[in-house]
Amino acid sequence: GWLLTVQHAANQRAAQRRFKQDLKQGRTSLDMAKLPLYPYQQEGMMFLAFTGRALLADEMGLGKTVQAIAGSELLNRLHTIKKVLVISPASLKSEWLEQIGKFSDRESLIIQGMRKRRYQLYQQPAFFYLANYEQILYDKDYINDEFKPDLIILDEAQRIKNWQTKTAAAIKQLQSPYAFVLTGTPLENRIDEIYSIAQFLDPSLFGPLFRFNRDFHELDEKGFAVGYKNLDQL
Repeated sequence: GWLLTVQHAANQRAAQRRFKQDLKQGRTSLDMAKLPLYPYQQEGMMFLAFTGRALLADEMGLGKTVQAIAGSELLNRLHTIKKVLVISPASLKSEWLEQIGKFSDRESLIIQGMRKRRYQLYQQPAFFYLANYEQILYDKDYINDEFKPDLIILDEAQRIKNWQTKTAAAIKQLQSPYAFVLTGTPLENRIDEIYSIAQFLDPSLFGPLFRFNRDFHELDEKGFAVGYKNLDQL
């Protein structure tokens, strides 16, 4: 596992060097979307694609969706990905459909209906597949064993308020080589939320929970958390 992680990071750096070289020599461009992106959005797009498993925490209204769509295009150019599973709150699925239509020529498909119908939809040809959080509890095994997405995008990740729930546990079990997590508020009230998001992206980042708690929680004499520390480091 560790060796694969190191190898993956080296491959990402090599891909980034090649891309920047091609950019310099005019063999490629930063135009990954049908409409021009702002410079900070191009930066976000490259951060997502070159990191491979990354958290984008721009504030509301700065176009995280657009950056993720463009990041998917760039990732496809680098590694030829075929299937992107977007998981968002149900109320945002149609917005994703609209944004993909506006910024990309890719086929997108909303996953809906009863379980049998959803499984049929996962088999339809598309690039973006749009599911919502509640469906993952029932579809997780099918997604891992049959659908096998190349990239998973978690939108509005802070909506998973309690990472101890069954839905959150199902999300954490999803497998894909690449993952983008989008949230305007990665730290709202509890630092446990950022630990859970990092666990989904890269479990080696913070290590085991006891170490995370020891490094960033103030504990009383009984070992209960009473406050936070080292937040700059976090």
